[in-house]
Amino acid sequence: MSNDITHSGGSELALGSDQTFWTPNQRAVLAQLGVQRASDEDLAVFFHQSQRTGLDPFAKQIYMIERQGKQTIQTGIDGFRLIARRTIDRTKEDFGYRPTLWCGRDGQWRDVWLEKEPPAAAKVIVIRGGQEFDAIALFDSYAGKKRDGNLNSMWSTQGAHMIAKCAEALALRKAFPQDLSGLYTADEMQQADNSQVVQSQVQRPRTTQQHQRVQSAPEPKAEPSGRDWLAELDQCATAQNIRDLWKACADAGELTDDLKAAFTSAGTALTAAQNQPQNETEVVEGVLIDEQGEIHNEQGAA
Repeated sequence: MSNDITHSGGSELALGSDQTFWTPNQRAVLAQLGVQRASDEDLAVFFHQSQRTGLDPFAKQIYMIERQGKQTIQTGIDGFRLIARRTIDRTKEDFGYRPTLWCGRDGQWRDVWLEKEPPAAAKVIVIRGGQEFDAIALFDSYAGKKRDGNLNSMWSTQGAHMIAKCAEALALRKAFPQDLSGLYTADEMQQADNSQVVQSQVQRPRTTQQHQRVQSAPEPKAEPSGRDWLAELDQCATAQNIRDLWKACADAGELTDDLKAAFTSAGTALTAAQNQPQNETEVVEGVLIDEQGEIHNEQGAA
């Protein structure tokens, strides 16, 4: 049985068996359906998938959608079932399913899901030609979400049904790789938009109240250094030593007004001493004495 798309009435949109690419009219309609940004290479892949699956893009049985800058070819679970049935009709193989199973957070599999919360996973087994192809879909891996991060309406109200369709698509793709490779259901691809949800939450600007809370939040207090700054000041031999000690004290967050005054006074004294000429006299108890110990009056005369 051929999968070529045929339409009665000679529609210009029908894909012919000898056709190798989209006609101008077909491309114009595809652009109206939202494929105007696809490259020729993407359109070639889409044409190939449409022709080999026998699904009609103009009846929206199969379509191409852009997700995060990349084109993805999608269909519904009914499209997968139709492709599988056409293949089985052609190959005359036996085909069927095992009962669908759902699993909760407790790890127990059930053949019916009656809980209010969604299941953690679903399992589907497809039988083709006497061989079983099983697939397990995890709810957290496929659930579609809104921009606020919550589950969208379909996944919040029909979670068991939605995850079962994802598991069925996985199993069918394993059982029919030649017919379904590179093709995904819309249910499987809803999670592809979740990264955009997370990104929008990260980039969401703070409200004024949040900004004020951030600005008014107290800085965390550093642990006490345990250093005796005045004792270390007494050990400073040069003005540079005092400047280094000042910086260390400030970095530790312990530079008080009293310490500033002590550092300034000691630094001024050491600077003056370092700049004092060798023959300069010094004052001892109000009397001027030179290096030889000679006593001078206030005018410097002996």
